[in-house]
Amino acid sequence: MNRENTSLCLVFAMGMEASPFLARVEVRHRWKNGKTTYREAFFEGRSVLVVRSGIGPNRAAAALDAVPGHPSAVLSVGTAGALTDGLRVGEVLAATETVAWPNQSEIVRCSESVAQKIEAAGRAEGLRPLSGRIVTVTDAVFTRERREQLHKESGAVAVDMESHALAVVAKQRGVPFGCLRVISDDLSTPPLPDWPRLKGLWRRPMEWRSEMAAMLRWRLFLRDFRRCVNLLAPVLVRLVQSW
Repeated sequence: MNRENTSLCLVFAMGMEASPFLARVEVRHRWKNGKTTYREAFFEGRSVLVVRSGIGPNRAAAALDAVPGHPSAVLSVGTAGALTDGLRVGEVLAATETVAWPNQSEIVRCSESVAQKIEAAGRAEGLRPLSGRIVTVTDAVFTRERREQLHKESGAVAVDMESHALAVVAKQRGVPFGCLRVISDDLSTPPLPDWPRLKGLWRRPMEWRSEMAAMLRWRLFLRDFRRCVNLLAPVLVRLVQSW
């Protein structure tokens, strides 16, 4: 960014998660660093840096480490998977702390003031943000058995692939950290079919009939995913307005 400081830095893993919010703000400057995309955006006179880091803790950490200046706060924003029956698809989580798995030696507390702002913005949009620990992993976790085991081992209520890595970098830089995640799949959500195999299905017409159920499962997941992601944008707008 051209300025030494920005009011808020929002880090998304995927463009699909960031696009509903970006549609509501004015993007004045865009640049890339490797595979990471940075956008300096404005809304009602307030500036915000929107980062699309890519999936995974290493890419998230590198993306935040390259952010210039000193943001007043960093938010990990996007989707997460539930690890307990207490979280359902479409519910919003304002994390209280983060941890990584399998190395759980460091727990990072999220900023209480940032969490309070997230909760207030959610309530203003008619939501009831829940709170709890979030665990970051390097590979997606889909089966109920694995999620229940991860909850038992980490004490987390939800899982993602970026938040703890971002929290560690924010702590090192002395920047308040918060985490806003919407649950896109819960314990009752069945595992997704193998997408790399399905991508080449158009070259194998003899398999279309047998793979119809798998393709439908992906379409339903993407429909619910988009619906969940759309819940984040109005909350973020409220948050920026109050910053």
